[in-house]
Amino acid sequence: MRLVRRVLTAVSALAITAAMAGCTDAVPVTYSEQASGDVLRIQVGGEGYRDVLEHVAKNHLAGDLKLELVDAAPDANTQVAEGKSDLAFYQTQPAFLGNQQADDHSTLSIAAKVDVAPYALYSSKWKDLKPTEDWINTNLVADKITGTSLPHGAEVAVPETKAGFARSLYLLQTVDLVRLDRPFGGLSVADLSVSDANVLESQRHLAIRGIDFAEYAKDIYHNYDAVVLDPTTASAIGLVPATDALAIEPGPGNPYSRVLVAPARLAGDARVTALAHALEGKEIAQYLTTTYRGKFISAQVPSEP
Repeated sequence: MRLVRRVLTAVSALAITAAMAGCTDAVPVTYSEQASGDVLRIQVGGEGYRDVLEHVAKNHLAGDLKLELVDAAPDANTQVAEGKSDLAFYQTQPAFLGNQQADDHSTLSIAAKVDVAPYALYSSKWKDLKPTEDWINTNLVADKITGTSLPHGAEVAVPETKAGFARSLYLLQTVDLVRLDRPFGGLSVADLSVSDANVLESQRHLAIRGIDFAEYAKDIYHNYDAVVLDPTTASAIGLVPATDALAIEPGPGNPYSRVLVAPARLAGDARVTALAHALEGKEIAQYLTTTYRGKFISAQVPSEP
C-alpha cells in the first residue's frame, strides 16, 4: 500500500494553566520538554479513522500535539511493536485481539475504544417495532395485518458471514425480538460466533435468513420484511442509519469498537494519554453524530450535561 504521509500540527496558543480548567475545547495536558517536540506516527485506516484524528488535531482537542498519519500497512501492528510507528488506529477490537494472539504482539494494548460502525435493522415494508398481534407467512391462514409494525412470522435477511450473523442476532436481542443464551458484549470466540443454536426464543417468531448482500442488497431490502445491514452497505443503497433504521447497535459496550492501539514503551506517555482522552471525549462523540448520522457512533457512554 502506498504510504501517504501527512503531518498534522495542532499548535495551541493556550497555556496549560489553571485557566484551562474552564476550557471545554481542549484536553488539559502538561507535556514534558522532550514529549512536546515529538511527532506521534500513527498507522491509520480510512473513513472514520483518519478524519477523526484530523479533527482532533485541527481543533486542538489534545493540546499541542503533532500527528503523522500513515496509511495502515498489512503489518501495521508489527510496525508499532517494532518501533517503526508509535500507534495504530485502523481495526476493531476483535481484529486486534486476534492479531495480537496470532503474531504474539504481547507488548501492544488498547489505549482507547473510540467508535463503532454499527449494524442496523431496516425495513421497506414496516414502520416500527412496536408490539403487535399481526401475523404473516403462516401458510395456514390468511395474513392478518392491521397495522404497520413488524409482524410475527416476518422474514429477516441478515449477513451470512459468521460475524455478521452474530451481530444481527445480538441486535435483534437488544430490541426484544429474540432471546439468546448470552448477553451482548462478550469477546470470546463463542460470544462472537453465536448462531441459530444460541436462540432460546424468538418473541416475534421471525424467520432469519443468512444471505450474501454483495450484489443485490437493494433488491433484498425491498423483498424481505426486514434486513440487517452494515453501515457501508446501507449507505450504498441510500439508507441513513440515524433516520432510516428501525434499530441500531449500541456503541457503549460493543465488542466491535474500533480501537487505538499503543505499545508498552509508550505507557504513561502524556501525548498518548491526551490523544486517548480526546478520542473518547464528548467532542468526538458529537463530531461522529453530526458528521456521519449513525454510520459511526461513539463507543463511550454519553457524559452528563
